[in-house]
Amino acid sequence: MEHLDLALLAQALPVNGLGFPRIYAPEIPSTNTLALQKVDEGAAPGTIVLTDAQPAGRGRQGRAWVTLPGQQILLSVIAYPSFAPHWLVMGAALAAVTALESVGVPAECVGLKWPNDVLVDGRKVAGILIETTTTAAGRLAAVIGMGMNVNGSLAPWPEIAQRATTLADALGRDFAREPIIIAYLRDLGATMMDLAARPAAARELRDRWRARLATLGHPTSVHQGANRIAGIAEDVTADGALVLRLADGTQRVITWGDVESA
Repeated sequence: MEHLDLALLAQALPVNGLGFPRIYAPEIPSTNTLALQKVDEGAAPGTIVLTDAQPAGRGRQGRAWVTLPGQQILLSVIAYPSFAPHWLVMGAALAAVTALESVGVPAECVGLKWPNDVLVDGRKVAGILIETTTTAAGRLAAVIGMGMNVNGSLAPWPEIAQRATTLADALGRDFAREPIIIAYLRDLGATMMDLAARPAAARELRDRWRARLATLGHPTSVHQGANRIAGIAEDVTADGALVLRLADGTQRVITWGDVESA
């Protein structure tokens, strides 16, 4: 298993308040779970948890994350935001997009599936999982988990490979993980600082995030447990909820669920 270059990360981090202290082990069952434990222990803002293999990783709505040891970016960032956590959903997704473009992934190949799946050529290459808690002192804490398929292949899992990919499979070459991590933290940290400093930053963030949503304008199904809602993904609200236009012409505002093309 190829390990992260910790010396290179130490030279570049922290950046914009993120990336130190660093907690690393070659294998961590779940970086988000460990980060939440560190919050309970009083972890500093900007703390990052990194690993090369995450056998118990999870995606949105409790889904398992396929682990490719030494081939993925698997990290969680600890933050104590002064703003609503849904802005972190947008900010983290856009930071992943920016990081991909910074290492040469063509901008026209990269998009977002509502609310925060990162797509390359229409297939998922990265996902964001944000979990919140309240400290003993009553302070809001957020753990921002990001998993990205960088190298290797999902071909051994044909069903998954229909809707997900790796950068290596999509672009035909391997990528170093460290520059992507650094670029991701740089952009995410800058966004968080901006959100804390300027009231207008939230609206600007929403507009940038909306512009990258590949979901909009397309027939879309949303699964909420046993329920399925189908319509055209027409827009998003001011705080990022998805607006579906149903077959009867009415609108439905969606705040959660598993989204797929109808």
